[in-house]
Amino acid sequence: MFRRVVTVASLLLALPSCSQNGTAVTAGVPDLDAAGGVTAVIFRILDGDSFEAMLADGTIVEVRLLGINAPERDECYHEDAASALEKLMPGEIVLVSDAEETDRYGRLLSYALVADENVNLAMVTEGHAVALQSGHTLEPSFVDAANGAAVTGRGLWSATACGFASPLPAVQISEFEFDPPGRDADEPNREWVTFRNRGQERVDLEGWIVRDESTQHRFVFPSGAELAAGSSVTVRSGCGDPTPEDLYWCAGDPVWSNGGDTIIIQLPDGTVVDWERYAGTR
Repeated sequence: MFRRVVTVASLLLALPSCSQNGTAVTAGVPDLDAAGGVTAVIFRILDGDSFEAMLADGTIVEVRLLGINAPERDECYHEDAASALEKLMPGEIVLVSDAEETDRYGRLLSYALVADENVNLAMVTEGHAVALQSGHTLEPSFVDAANGAAVTGRGLWSATACGFASPLPAVQISEFEFDPPGRDADEPNREWVTFRNRGQERVDLEGWIVRDESTQHRFVFPSGAELAAGSSVTVRSGCGDPTPEDLYWCAGDPVWSNGGDTIIIQLPDGTVVDWERYAGTR
């Protein structure tokens, strides 16, 4: 299980120097060796998808696990994901990069291998992280694993992951438009997601969250938002005057990736109520 090793062309050649809690993160990651990776030792787990690793020469680099996104520090399941990552990487690892070498924060984007186990893949397989459809080499395997975790309710996809004890409200994603004609940024309100209450009771939506795969896009339902039994509400990506049928994210940029994304609706405590993953177009 999870046993797939990938060799790629290059690792990060330079990272900007920074300091976290007094620990220097220095520049200079050596080239790949003949086996296609760089050996490192875990220095510190930061969260469920990032950590600091020490290379053989003493260099410490911050690594962001490629192709996954774990809950943030202020989100439900954050500590569970971080703990799961720590257990998967007890000591020595091999870092293997892909087409993209760094993220926008200058962190090394990498697969992490322990023996012949891909840690990134293990995290999404067990439901500790969401799979990102970012075009990396192992994306199809990651998406399949993430779908399996969500369908079976493992990890963060579990109805009890955030402490919710009652049956979930019967609110579902019913329709969506992620790639309207023309430039998405020109008419963002033509990008939308519709949610329907398929239950028999009114549902108070105040504080509910709509999100994508990333850490950037979060919409919180405002005070007074509700869904009567059998009714629908559409959340549009642009700005506008809200009505009982239409709410506006006013995100400032397109929310839903044309290359593939995951639509997730959550209770205020972070419990996943429904999700829809689409492949999009490349």
